[in-house]
Formats: sequence, C-alpha cells, structure tokens
Amino acid sequence: MYAGGGLSPRTSDQAVISQARTAALRKLTGKTADLQQMKAADRRLAERIVAQVQQNGRFLDACLQEYAETPLSRLRPDVLTILRLSAAQLLFFERVPASAAVNDAVAMCRRNKAPYAAGFVNAVLRRVAADRDRLLSADREPAVRYSHPDWLADLLREQFDEETMLGFMKANQEIPSLCLQVNTLRIPFQDYLRKISDQGIIIRSVNEPHASLRTDSIPVESLPGYHEGLFYIQDDAARMAVKLALVGQGQKVLDACAAPGGKSMAAALDGAEQITACDISTVRLKRCRENFSRLSLKIPTCCADAAEFRAEWERAFDVVLADVPCSGTGIIRKQPEIRTKSREDMESLLPVQSGILNNLSRYVRPGGILLYSTCSVLKNEDECQTAAFLRSHPEFMLEEEFRSWPQYSGNDGFYAARIRKQ
Repeated sequence: MYAGGGLSPRTSDQAVISQARTAALRKLTGKTADLQQMKAADRRLAERIVAQVQQNGRFLDACLQEYAETPLSRLRPDVLTILRLSAAQLLFFERVPASAAVNDAVAMCRRNKAPYAAGFVNAVLRRVAADRDRLLSADREPAVRYSHPDWLADLLREQFDEETMLGFMKANQEIPSLCLQVNTLRIPFQDYLRKISDQGIIIRSVNEPHASLRTDSIPVESLPGYHEGLFYIQDDAARMAVKLALVGQGQKVLDACAAPGGKSMAAALDGAEQITACDISTVRLKRCRENFSRLSLKIPTCCADAAEFRAEWERAFDVVLADVPCSGTGIIRKQPEIRTKSREDMESLLPVQSGILNNLSRYVRPGGILLYSTCSVLKNEDECQTAAFLRSHPEFMLEEEFRSWPQYSGNDGFYAARIRKQ
C-alpha cells in the first residue's frame, strides 16, 4: 500500500515546510498555533486550509479512501490530518502547486516521526491530484459531497424542498464574511464607511438600514475603530431579529440569553431605555461586559438561568428577547464542529427551548413582546416550538415570523418570531 510515486529531493528530513502548512497542521491537531504572529499571506493560507478541512472533512475522507487500501480510521491521527489538509489544497486551491502540497505532506510525515507513512501519503496525494476533476464532479450523496451529517440532510429533505436543501449545504462550504454593526451612538454610519475605506479595506456589501457592512474575514482587532468601540460583530440576521422585536425609545428590555451581547447592544442602538443582559454562564457574561465597555454602553448584567422564574421580573418588561440554546445548524459555516453533532444532541435541546420560552413569557407586560429566536434552520426548533407555545398560551398571538438562509442573503441561517401578549 505504500508503493507508487517517487519522492522529490525536497522531502528529506531537512525539508523546509511552509509555515502556513505547519501552522494548519498544529491547529487541526489541537496544538498551539499563533497565526497572528505570521506573515499576512502565510496566515491567510493557514486559515483557509484549516477552514477547508473543517468544512469538507467527510468529502475529503471519501476522496482519500478511494486510494487507500486500509480504512482511514486505522491511520495515526496526525497522518490522517496531513492527508486531509493536503488533499484540501489539491482539490480546492487552484493557485497552490500540487508538487508543493505533496512534498510538504511527505516532509511533515517525516518531521512528525511517521517516516513509514511517507511513501503511502505521497502515492495517495499524487493520485488525488491527478484525479482532481473527477473527484470534484463525481455524483455523490449531498451529505457526503457537502460534508453534513446524514441526520441533518434527512431533516432538511423532510422539511424543505430539494433546491433549498442543496443551496443551504453549498452555502455552508463558503468562507463567511465579517459583518460589522456600526455604533451609531459614537459615529455616523457614513463617517465610518469613509474611515474603513481610507484604510484600504474592501467593503463587500453595505446594509444602510442596519448601519452595517461586510468585509472579508480578517482579524477584528485590526479593523479601524475596534478599540474605540465604533462597531461590534453581529450578523445581519441576528440584527434583524432585534428589529423584528420593535424595540423603541424608552422601553425596558430583557435579553435573557445575552452572551456575547450582540442583541443587547442592538437594543441600545434602537433606543431602549433600560436593558438587562442575562446569561447562565459567568464566563460568557464577562465577555458581554467587555463588549459593552468597549462600546461605552451602560448595560447591567445578571447571572441567571432563563428557565428559572424570578418573581421580581414578572410582567416587568416591554420586550423580552429569548435567543435560546439551539443546534446551531444555521451557523455551520462559522462553527464547523456543529457537523459532528448528533440528532440526539439537537432533540435534547427541544425541552430546554420550550422551558425557557414558557418561563420568559411570564416577564412580558400586557401588550409587550416576546421575541423567540434561534440560529437554527430546523422547524423542530423554530416554527414547531412557536406553534406549541401559542397553543398553550392563548394570551399571546403571533405577529410576524422571520427566516434567513445563507444561500439567499449571505446572512446566517436564522429564525425569529414576534409574539405579542394581549
């Protein structure tokens, strides 16, 4: 199985492996890799390699297994990772020379004390490179081609049409852009657009009603105005959810599952007079406080379980934001580890979601709004939860629902429902 394809002279133990590939290997194997200390070009390549492996793991394994006589599961984990990150370059990176990717893969085997695998890795990758076009165009199950779990593909097919399912899966393979919500309490939107343009940063799109813009995914701290609190990071879909809640001047708002604070900050920009930001995690609340402080927003925080009743909050809020824990299926492209979750993981959250929704409804004043939202695209967690809540709470009525798909808007997959208390 180790036969085939001679090694190049560069694959000796003294081979100089590119910094980008070394960093990608370290990151993918759970080791420390300080990408911020690298040259910009190397950092971008390392980040792209990592993202492609995380987003396409199932597809890469299917391609590699065609040329490996032994099951990939029997390979040493770091050797398998070397195969995956190298195959990702061969299949998806048109400007990366195949010889460089293969040679560095062989050298990494030797450097990582796996010289016995060098010939095998060399042979498999050379065949992947030669068969690139066929591998990319082969007819495969969508769950394999786009590296989604079977259970998620099955649910998408049950709940939506084939076009929606395929479009969603394809969109999840793209590198997401960065969405900046401008802190218009500190700087006019147009002024910030000029500031970021003056820095030579390419603006991919502008959403003037939201005072937001999109750039390529780059280190947030390097963007102008970060330390001065001129913007915060939040997808337009999540921003739209707060808009849907009709937060207005002088209102009292509870953000019950607040971390990392985006919806609380959005409510402040929309004019809420009093905002209480709560989360069950003290660590995540610390992140909220850091974000509020950076934007110079005075938003009190509270460590509280959204599913446990607090008598002092009963009928106390004009708007209650219930962004509940969910499967995260709408943000797979940003958090590829979600691909490893099981259907049981998702279903275990359903009673948690309904419990939170039922409890938070008690905090809404008569005439007030309960905003239920998730970063999921599954009806089990979205429309079905909303409908079940309304059946058991006749004092509430559904006013409007909102759903976002990445393939249509470029935003995250997201769901929100505005429910008003009579």
